[in-house]
Amino acid sequence: MRKAFTGLALAAALLFGGASAQNTFVYQTFGGIDTLDPAQAYDTASSVAIENIYETLYDYVGESVTEFQGSLATDWSANDAGDEYTFTLREGVTFHSGNEFTCADVEYTVERMLVHNPSDGGVWFLAESFLGTQANADSFLGDDATDADYADYFARIQNAAECIDDTTIQFTLDAPDPTFFVKMMSDVARIVDRDYAIDNGLWDGTEATWRDWIGVNLREYHLHDNASGTGAYELVDWDGEQLVAQRYDGYWGDTPAVQDVVVQTVDEQSTRLLAIQAGDASRVQVGDRATLEQLRGAEGVTIHEDPNWLSTTVGMVFFNSDINTDNNPDVGSGQLDGDGIPANFFDDANMRKCFAYNFDQQAFIDQVLQGQGQALTMGLPPSFLGYRDDLPVYDVDYAAAEEACQAAHGGAVWENGFEFTATYNAGNTTRQAALNIIKDNIEFMNPGFRMNVRELAWPDYLAYTDEGKGTMFALGWAPSYADSDYFLHPFYHSEGFYAGRTGIDNPELDALIDAARETVDADEREDLYEQVGQIAYDEMPMLPYPSPNEFIVTRDNVQGVYLNPMYGGQFLWKDIVLD
Repeated sequence: MRKAFTGLALAAALLFGGASAQNTFVYQTFGGIDTLDPAQAYDTASSVAIENIYETLYDYVGESVTEFQGSLATDWSANDAGDEYTFTLREGVTFHSGNEFTCADVEYTVERMLVHNPSDGGVWFLAESFLGTQANADSFLGDDATDADYADYFARIQNAAECIDDTTIQFTLDAPDPTFFVKMMSDVARIVDRDYAIDNGLWDGTEATWRDWIGVNLREYHLHDNASGTGAYELVDWDGEQLVAQRYDGYWGDTPAVQDVVVQTVDEQSTRLLAIQAGDASRVQVGDRATLEQLRGAEGVTIHEDPNWLSTTVGMVFFNSDINTDNNPDVGSGQLDGDGIPANFFDDANMRKCFAYNFDQQAFIDQVLQGQGQALTMGLPPSFLGYRDDLPVYDVDYAAAEEACQAAHGGAVWENGFEFTATYNAGNTTRQAALNIIKDNIEFMNPGFRMNVRELAWPDYLAYTDEGKGTMFALGWAPSYADSDYFLHPFYHSEGFYAGRTGIDNPELDALIDAARETVDADEREDLYEQVGQIAYDEMPMLPYPSPNEFIVTRDNVQGVYLNPMYGGQFLWKDIVLD
């Protein structure tokens, strides 16, 4: 990779009067980049850089999550069974290193991700497609595995991606997967430069060494802070706080209008607000709509908004139907005696509905989202396949809430009362507000009802809920690929991500979600997901709270802005212009 300047020198030249300062896009955000290695990254901040440096075989068209266009591939097909996909690769493409892009790079990228599959990365959902397991080889095979077991596992990895010739790649899946095509547009599937990676100490692509790389922390290796992709921008430098990239002159597509990009981590929001107003930043990340109002009408600043820009992150208030009461301060006495709650407190659907009917949807939209949001009928973004917009929304209804409360646990709840503590992650005022709205209303309903709300630091919060100790808690889920399964399986399936936190176990939901995974027919999948929505409404295993309308803040001279929720940066740098 060529570096015309060191990163700091180039950044200084750009920001303080260098020759390209007038053609530099400066983005100030909070929460730093974790890594630049696509096989390791699993966070929004890292995506902002990775999605502009590396490319996938196909990509989204503008802000659409349902229209696609060829990127490193020009055509694709799938067999009738839906377990074999073939892509025709684009010719005449080079990596930033100068190496030619061929099928070997695609094959290596897929095999490499399946070999590594770090526990804190995003490979798991593609590993599930290719190998039938989310785990890496060590975790899947276990301590008693033999050399023959490992050899068989590696043979399956090799079978996952095979080059037919230099421009044709064939993927073989463990089972039919209607989500595979969009999964291959996720960051983990961005194509790395095989020769560059191997030359710089990464896995050499052979069976002789693959076991040494299983589950390794890739932050310790060259692609963590170096890169050679095929994207419109090449990395100049990343020092952990600031990333500098410049337009790649050898890019196969249209030449981007913006020459240079600087991404700065600025955690203090007031500093970012001053920067956008002074023209020191082209774009800034603003954390909430209340703060956004400070910028409305500011000279030189544009707030990009659209009623259709609804967030695809789904927030939930979860009810744990099987609370782990061991050494759990949040259950009080652990009994339904007015001073606590038992492990099965939320196992009663009437109990869950009692709380759901005490949530004021409009108050949340008005007070928390500044009037810019939409109530959800189920745990799915409205733009995704199978969303039910014809279902009622659980909203504040004191009569219905009282009826449900009186029916819960044979009337013992209404008679005895309860006390417990709900939790949220520290600093997330949105989740805190959702819980407090319910708290205020439920305590008003019956003087014997006491619901406390407390915060936990993020790592502690994840561990606490993962142990099943969360009673009622707020969390969210954002898509890594644009398919409904990525929401409905984690939320509602007994083997989904949240099952251990909520104790959810509904065989009817499991059967519907499993059936949707086994068909490639979109109409059939839509019907199955709509049935999931109906059961979720009837049983209320968890309560969605309203999704906010998104916004983007830039200087007036930034043109070509759009919002695609599948991009960490919401749009690609190559699509914008600085007037």
